[in-house]
Amino acid sequence: MRVRITRHNRRIEPETTAPRRILTRNRMGWSSDQLSPLSLSFVEFSRACTAPVLDIGAGLGTAALAALGAGASVIANDLDDGALQHLAGRTQTRPGRFPRELHFEPETLGAVHASNVFHFLTGNQLESGFRAIARWLRPGGRLFVQAATPYQAPFAAFLPEYQRRLAAAGKWPGWIPKISIYSSHRQLSQMPRSLHLLDDAILTRTALAAGLEIERAWLFRRTDLPATLHLDGRESVALIARKPSL
Repeated sequence: MRVRITRHNRRIEPETTAPRRILTRNRMGWSSDQLSPLSLSFVEFSRACTAPVLDIGAGLGTAALAALGAGASVIANDLDDGALQHLAGRTQTRPGRFPRELHFEPETLGAVHASNVFHFLTGNQLESGFRAIARWLRPGGRLFVQAATPYQAPFAAFLPEYQRRLAAAGKWPGWIPKISIYSSHRQLSQMPRSLHLLDDAILTRTALAAGLEIERAWLFRRTDLPATLHLDGRESVALIARKPSL
């Protein structure tokens, strides 16, 4: 659902225009102007946050601006400094690669949103990123994650290997060092050569290891995904986790 934030009463209202997806300048996938159910949950939670909230991989700024309109103090991050220019002056901006180049003081953030970022991280980076976010969050703060799963049409040829790795209890069964081995989908030429396809079990395990508590983890289909990516309704994964209160 695309949304419009009305500032006078900070309501979230649906818009009826078609969703728009734009290839990022650094070829790290596509940025959407549509808020997913996960991103909507982030915006709603941000409404009551007294500490700043962070949007990692802000892209078009859809979630960052919605949280800003809901009354939150927003920090927008992106790997591409140029992508943040349209947010400068309205949000704080922090360019840099997550997790290595992004730093905050412990327990200074009320919420963290990361949509379509974690599937670009290696297993080690994923663990490091979860631990960093767990440090940054205040007690009671929330993490909102959305990522790609193996259950997308372009990765159908990878699914047997994924299932084999799961059966062998591999730690990172969705890591693909070279995606062209498994897929020739035309849009994958606009992506990095490596990809880390994730699911609810992997995200849950990694969040728990970082000391976070799980509120919900689920697989779903994003309504802004093109039909060429559809497989069985499990194309995306979402996770909401919280830092335990003192």
